[in-house]
Amino acid sequence: MSDRSCPTCQSPLPAAAAFCALCGAATATQIFGDSLSALPRDGAVAVSYELEPERLQRALGGQFELGRLIGRGGYAEVFAVRDLRLKRELAIKVLRPDLIVTPSILARFRREAEAVAALNHPNIVPVFDVGEVDGICYIVMPLIQGESLKSVLLRQRRLPIDEVRRIVREAAAALAAAHKAGVVHRDIKPENIMLEGPERRVRLMDFGISKAMDSGETQLTRTGVIVGTPQYMSPEQASGDPNIDHRADQYSLAVVGYQMLSGRAPFDGDTARAIMAKQLLEEPAPLPTLVDNLPGPVSAALFRGLRKDPKQRFDSIAEFADTLAATSVAEVPTWTANGPATPSPRVRAGGTRWIPWLIAAAAVAAAWVGLNQVRPPVVALSPPPPAPVAPPPPAPVSAAPIAAPVRTPNTATRVTARDTVFVTTNPAPSDSAPPTPLAPIDCATTVGNQEWALAYQRCSAEARTNSVAARHAAEMAATGRGTAVDQRAATNYYELAAATNPQLQLLLANRYDQGVGAARDPSRATELYLSAAIGRVTEAYPIIARRLEAGTGAPRSEREAVRWYEKAAQVGHLASQLKIASVYATGRLVSRSDSAAQKWYEEAARQGSAIGQFEVAKLFLRGGRGVRKSDEEGISWLEKAAAAGHEEARRELARRKR
Repeated sequence: MSDRSCPTCQSPLPAAAAFCALCGAATATQIFGDSLSALPRDGAVAVSYELEPERLQRALGGQFELGRLIGRGGYAEVFAVRDLRLKRELAIKVLRPDLIVTPSILARFRREAEAVAALNHPNIVPVFDVGEVDGICYIVMPLIQGESLKSVLLRQRRLPIDEVRRIVREAAAALAAAHKAGVVHRDIKPENIMLEGPERRVRLMDFGISKAMDSGETQLTRTGVIVGTPQYMSPEQASGDPNIDHRADQYSLAVVGYQMLSGRAPFDGDTARAIMAKQLLEEPAPLPTLVDNLPGPVSAALFRGLRKDPKQRFDSIAEFADTLAATSVAEVPTWTANGPATPSPRVRAGGTRWIPWLIAAAAVAAAWVGLNQVRPPVVALSPPPPAPVAPPPPAPVSAAPIAAPVRTPNTATRVTARDTVFVTTNPAPSDSAPPTPLAPIDCATTVGNQEWALAYQRCSAEARTNSVAARHAAEMAATGRGTAVDQRAATNYYELAAATNPQLQLLLANRYDQGVGAARDPSRATELYLSAAIGRVTEAYPIIARRLEAGTGAPRSEREAVRWYEKAAQVGHLASQLKIASVYATGRLVSRSDSAAQKWYEEAARQGSAIGQFEVAKLFLRGGRGVRKSDEEGISWLEKAAAAGHEEARRELARRKR
């Protein structure tokens, strides 16, 4: 325990507690995750070594040549480096320059790195070295040739069940080896799961690093600190429990498995605190309702891995993996919105440590400002993020019949019961005779019949499991057809519909860009624009190119921007044709090529661009590498540019005619 106390009830608090375990009140603890904006900044200290690479290069000395920034998290950055002595490509992870790192944190960081260096497992990224120079703390590791699971989820949203099983089992094997050695990861998330090579072998990163950071020292930032990523953090981490053990990794890995299957993390919200409160207080949406044909063992493993109380989870990560890989299970647990339908013997026998706390926290949660205003998931370049919790659907048709039937003898009566319309003839007073089903009242039928009020009810009810229904519900909420205009609900329904629809991802990105139905979120918008572009929505090509070039909602990447500008140019986007032509003409970020520049300037010129016509004219008039000199063609293009109003072309043409 520390000398901190709850601001509401004054009870003693663990150093890293984000909530009081007695009254449920939020504390003043700082949460470390993926958001840079949530971290303290000081005008005198750079927030990234990308802004002061000379300082980092001096710390690395003469053995390593600093390369590009390849990743950034809540408390560290990863740079590519060249080992000049051994002639190999490596990666260096360095604590951010704006963190106040004390000698005891440095010592703990080294101890944890040494413990991880002793691990030898094919699914663990090894630690080659650890260094501390002038307050700069870094770890040297191999540069993995592959991509992170986060990148894969941004691109694909959901993965096949067999692939999810493989990834989770390989990650669990790595964690089992670490747990056997007494090392708990504490920060399992898609960013820390690398998929290496063509076989996409799992390589886990950052073992023990979050433990090194979570030292309990308030000097680390201007407030207390809890290290981790809210969407993947176990409830015991969120509550600041000092007795974190290997079962916290099991919970986080189960969250990752849930996201890979469903396309969304189990919990999300507007703030890190809101997400963490849900980790403590709420149950995830039942996975079988989000994933078709979910095998029983997969459902059982993830269900138990996501239990709030660590005692209700598997005793080991190996047991979790074995259940996931099984061909059958004796009993598949029941997923409900309020937890298991029937408490397990383990729950009844013990595991009550969390019960009083959860009851108290639930009472406080009712007063939590904005907790029930769920925002769509952050994926992701974002929990992809994950799909949002849709607004509560209207009551089922059965709960509020549109017209109560008049029951008379020998009269056919329509009785609405959830999704089915029944007909009864001469119903007995006891209603004991089973009804005969007719056609279902579903979203598609009601939309086709233009029964808009009923259509909104049905489409809202089907939105979680039917992307077409989600799209209909979104359109009706956005336009006020069949319901009052509700842009927030429309955005949430578009989130559900867009998971597998790149065209809707573009529409949804624009809503986040403009702040329609949700807070303006440049990061989420960029994630969606990129996902739409990857899904071959050509309108997204120039948008994502501009955002990557400017660093809007994502780290700036001019090279990646050039790639998307060229894709946009190939589908006829005029501004992109001029942009990529200029890139080839100047040789910035690509090998200079006058012939490639000429090609794209001519494409733009044929669309009537006076700039393109003038630049083509200049290339023909002077010639160049791969471009033949031709005064005749040059003058012809010059005349076209002048006729289109290009002032410089007019002056050049007048000069040549004198």
